Amino acid sequence: MRLRLLERLRNARQNKGSPDYNSEDLIASIERHLDIILNTHQGSAAAAPDFGMPDFVSLASQSDLDSLRELTRVLTEVIRKYEPRLQNPQISYLASKEESGVLDFSLSGIIELNNERRNLFFSTFINPDGRIVVTK
Repeated sequence: MRLRLLERLRNARQNKGSPDYNSEDLIASIERHLDIILNTHQGSAAAAPDFGMPDFVSLASQSDLDSLRELTRVLTEVIRKYEPRLQNPQISYLASKEESGVLDFSLSGIIELNNERRNLFFSTFINPDGRIVVTK
């Protein structure tokens, strides 16, 4: 697996052309890209109209359980399509922090670096304002 193109170019300039990077660089790159993907509204990128997350308003008419299932499905689908470095993404709903309105999910997947496969786990929170936070 590799860093995204602009990250590789920046690293090459900073490291005088050395393409070396480690798993921490790759994980940080994936985390940054997930933040971009999940906080972009579909239709915002002219080159890829389905890039990002759809509007959540349609979920409001469903039952809570159906809404959570649909949200989990959409998150998984968007990540699978637009962050292929994270293989076999799995999203699980953990809890809702009632007092704050934050939805708590876990995100796991597999990365491959130097022919070695590694499990990766992120905490994912959806804030009441709709902002999605992904942290290692």
